[in-house]
Amino acid sequence: MGIICQILFHNNTHGVYYAGQTIFGQVTLSTDTLRQVKGIFLKVRGFAETHWTESRTDSNNKSTSESYSGFEKFMSSKVYLFGSSTSAESPFEPGTRTYQFACKIPSHCPSSFEGNIGRISYRIGVNIVQSWKYDSLFSRAFTVLQTKDLFTYNSVAHVPVQAKSAKTFGFWPFKSDPLSLELTLPQSIFYPGQMVPLSLLVGNDSSIKVQELKVSLAMIVTYFSDLGCGTNMERFSVVKMRSDGVLRNTRKQFEFQLQVPSTPATCFHLCQIIKIAYQIEVVAKVKGMHVNATLYVPVTICGAPQSAHARHALTQEKEDEEKPLVPDPGALTLIPSDCQECVEGAAGPSAPVSPWEEDPSIAPPSYSEAMHIRPDAEKSKLMLEDAEPLDGLPYKPLYPVFDSTTPTKEKQEYQGEEKKEDPAGYSEEKKK
Repeated sequence: MGIICQILFHNNTHGVYYAGQTIFGQVTLSTDTLRQVKGIFLKVRGFAETHWTESRTDSNNKSTSESYSGFEKFMSSKVYLFGSSTSAESPFEPGTRTYQFACKIPSHCPSSFEGNIGRISYRIGVNIVQSWKYDSLFSRAFTVLQTKDLFTYNSVAHVPVQAKSAKTFGFWPFKSDPLSLELTLPQSIFYPGQMVPLSLLVGNDSSIKVQELKVSLAMIVTYFSDLGCGTNMERFSVVKMRSDGVLRNTRKQFEFQLQVPSTPATCFHLCQIIKIAYQIEVVAKVKGMHVNATLYVPVTICGAPQSAHARHALTQEKEDEEKPLVPDPGALTLIPSDCQECVEGAAGPSAPVSPWEEDPSIAPPSYSEAMHIRPDAEKSKLMLEDAEPLDGLPYKPLYPVFDSTTPTKEKQEYQGEEKKEDPAGYSEEKKK
């Protein structure tokens, strides 16, 4: 057989880390035959990449296509496990070898993300270099979570939000009275697991019936190519709900509770080629051939409850000082096998459940696969910047979902599938 490689993260089965934490793990290499090898190196990489193709048709009905791509590096480091970059081939004896490693994730790294035409990816890989042969590549992805983007959070006010829109139908002098939508939110910042209470007032002064109301939390992802010469966009509905409509010449109040699912945090400043934003969308579907009335309100999704951000920011510097093992963020460090204290420390709780695990007011989150990933994401034409994963399956990041406060009686009423006696009742829209 060839060389078998196993990459493990100590006390972190799923490989989920917060930016600023240190990865501790081990690489195990096994072979039962003598191999001639020039070198074996371990590499950690964190990067963003985008790739898409646009087709155009000119005035002569001739079709052309143009490709766009972008790349941004967040961390990159490698260390040799066997041999070196300049060594000749040497015999790699049969047996099993284990290497302990550590690497601190830079605090500025954005959260992991997988889209159809772009990704933010973090990987640990092993390259086996042999003369006259292609390198053998082994790779394992891990999730990085960003809990603080101070530029984003400081720019958003923690105050109630109110937005209005109005739409008329027909043309003068037969223009209708307006169909108005008025949405009220208690704040504009939310975290996964939290309920988003929406109060919607629909004033249908027109003569057109509103057949149905749809409310959703949408993720808007904007992709950029290198040098900013091209942009593209994807929209993902991470949660949807709907309700009955509103008769003509009628006003009606609706109360919705949208629960934020597992989804990445808003990201504007940490990555230059992938920007992630969110908005609440309201669509009033009207009868006939008329254009629906819509209302959009931007919101911020943060990686954790707000009280945790302050604690994490205040304690980050202290935590950094207490981890001298990896002084250079992003640099791989091998832990000597003869240093028993180092090995035991590496096997300890390297990545806590959360950076604020000692705060009793914040329960540890659960971790779930990204809700925005669709089946077609696995068939994406995006070029992989690194090797294929060890298990051959597309990687799906895991995001934290926090247990929000116990639902009140009012919230529990709206969590039912239907409440016929409630004129503002709604049912959750099932994903197909």
